[in-house]
Order: sequence, then C-alpha cells, then structure tokens
Amino acid sequence: MTTTVLAKPDLRASKPSRTTFVDQPRRPIRIILDAVTGNYNIGALFRLCDAMLVEQLVICGPSFELRKRKITQAAQGAQKWVPWRHVLTADLAVVEARTNGYQIVAVELTSASVAPEQFVPQFPLCLVIGGERSGVSPTIIREADACLAIEMHGMANSLNLATATAIVLYELCKHLDA
Repeated sequence: MTTTVLAKPDLRASKPSRTTFVDQPRRPIRIILDAVTGNYNIGALFRLCDAMLVEQLVICGPSFELRKRKITQAAQGAQKWVPWRHVLTADLAVVEARTNGYQIVAVELTSASVAPEQFVPQFPLCLVIGGERSGVSPTIIREADACLAIEMHGMANSLNLATATAIVLYELCKHLDA
C-alpha cells in the first residue's frame, strides 16, 4: 500500500471556497472560556473551534485583544473563520446560553464529574472551560447540568486546557455525527 502525505493544495481541494465557508452549517456547540488568560491557549482554541465547526467561541474577562502575537500564531488564521465574541464575565455568558436553551456542561474535576465518553449530551450545548489557574468558577459549576473530567492515569491531575477541550469536544461531536 502506497501512502502519500497530502500537500496543502490537496487539502484545500477538499474544502469549500472561502466565500461559501461562512455559510456552512456549524455544530450547535458554544464554548465559553471562563477567565482563560493564556494567549497560546486562546489561539489554540480558535483553531480547535474551526476544526470542529463550533458555532461560537465566547472569551470572558475584563478585556481582550485579538491581535496579540501568541494568539494569532497559535490560531494560524482560524480567528478569521470562527464566530466569536468577548463578554465581561462567564456568569453572564452562561445565563445567556441557558436562556437560549443550551445545556450547560463544565469541564472540571468534581466529585460528580463523568467521563466524556460516558456522557450523553443534549444539543444545543454550552461547554465551559476554566482558566489555567482557577478552573471553572464555583458559581458556574453549581449551575452546570453536568461536569466532565478526563481520567488521569499518571501523576499529573490535569491536562493543558486546549488538549482537554479537544478530547471532550471530539467525544461530544461523535453524538452529532452518528
């Protein structure tokens, strides 16, 4: 069996044009970043949201500038294609999502957390990802319909938030693609 690595033109050929891409349907998943401050992580999440056709990325905190170098480097242009917005607090973004009928799911280690592959989501779904140091705020954990956690087999108790989000998002999208 001969296997060749696909070049950029090969990969582009399988995608819609840039003008029609904006009209492509997106998955009914909103990601809320609760006090995520790492620019590399934010950029990586733009790229992940593009790859999985997430409906919207909501970046929460007192201020946000998209043009920071680490964000644009990690995003690799995905920030141009992902619908996103900035909201002052994650609490406000979660209340809005709940009002609009979203199931609220936090990615956090709690005594009631379930593994992503065991969770049966209801869509539309709002996935809340916590900051690098503090995680998802206790207020949002109390309001969440479920908490998801990835089992850790090594000595570390957590993964980088972009990596954890990728694993959880991949599992959630399986339910949409089935």
